Amino acid sequence: MASLFKETASIKREGIVYPKRVILANFSHGSISIKDGIEETFIMPEGMSVKRGNASVPGVCNFISGDANAYFAKTINSYKRKLETIPFANIDREFKVILDIFEKYDRKDTYDGLKPMVQKRATITAEEIGVETDEDKKDYLTEAKKYIDTYDSFFRMATYLPGERVIDKLFTRTNAEAVNTPLSVEWVCLIINLENITGPPYQDLFTLMNAQTRGGTINISLSKIVKFLQDKGVEEIIIFDNSCSVFFDEDNEQPSDRDIRARRQSLLKGSPGKFGGKTKKRRRQKRSKNKTKNKTKKSRKRV
Repeated sequence: MASLFKETASIKREGIVYPKRVILANFSHGSISIKDGIEETFIMPEGMSVKRGNASVPGVCNFISGDANAYFAKTINSYKRKLETIPFANIDREFKVILDIFEKYDRKDTYDGLKPMVQKRATITAEEIGVETDEDKKDYLTEAKKYIDTYDSFFRMATYLPGERVIDKLFTRTNAEAVNTPLSVEWVCLIINLENITGPPYQDLFTLMNAQTRGGTINISLSKIVKFLQDKGVEEIIIFDNSCSVFFDEDNEQPSDRDIRARRQSLLKGSPGKFGGKTKKRRRQKRSKNKTKNKTKKSRKRV
């Protein structure tokens, strides 16, 4: 029987000491819900602040291996003491160091292997990709191309402060996933620095919030995570989120590619709520006072 279903999971809810600052590493599924044409949001409650590293951008599925997830969890744990002690307002630099480590590993582990598949998508076979049908191949390569095209915007961070409107991302895990990977970091949301927990070094937040049933799927939103931890006395949350960020409407359908691109640009600008990351902006050139009529400065790169 998988450890997620043992009765001890409910017993462990008793007597747990939650620190003022919780460090999370999420490896579940992820999505952005659209209701009445607008992405779901919530207001960050008073007394709560969040630093969040996003491995994917809005509208894109994250391709990531189990080895990469394990490496990320190990890396976060190695930085635990710094993440616990640096003042929250000053933690961005250390946070970005960790995200850069993730990106370097992930680019070599996943991106470099996926890009040739996308480049050969006209000739590559379903068998070479590891799927069963041509329709599966088409779906896989469609999502893979979105991933490749937007990868340079992966691994960005965001800060959510009290009173700010934030995208209420949804995190999901199925029963089968929990049963098949009970001893790994797959499909879990790890609390890296939870006190008074015996056994493994990490504890799964989803199990503490909503014990996995035998029947199907658990869905836990970011707002529920914030509320649950706030009720436990937590004031600051650091979350490294490796999940996808695909859009789904009330009928569990994805928008058109054009709509996805428009929504992504809007979210990266903070509308209707904060997600994280920045859109590319062109730096304005300073005009030289000595500029002649027929001489122009070389344009700057976009950043």
